[in-house]
Amino acid sequence: MFGQFLDPSDLELLQRALAARLAHLNVRPESPEAQMIASQIIELFQNGVTDEHELATRPIAMEIIRRQG
Repeated sequence: MFGQFLDPSDLELLQRALAARLAHLNVRPESPEAQMIASQIIELFQNGVTDEHELATRPIAMEIIRRQG
C-alpha cells in the first residue's frame, strides 16, 4: 500500500477511524495533536492495518505520552 494512492473508500475509512480516535481522546480536529494522530493512523494503514476498529483503537504514541504525563 505504501507509495500508492488511496482510493475514496480508503480515505473514508481513515476519516472515520480518525474521527473516532479524536472523539475518544477529546482532541480538537484542528489541533496539532490531531495532525500527529492522523499521521500515525495513516502510518498504521500503510503498514497493513486496514481494519477500521483497529485503526480507531490501537494504542498510538499520543496515548502513550498522555499516560506517562
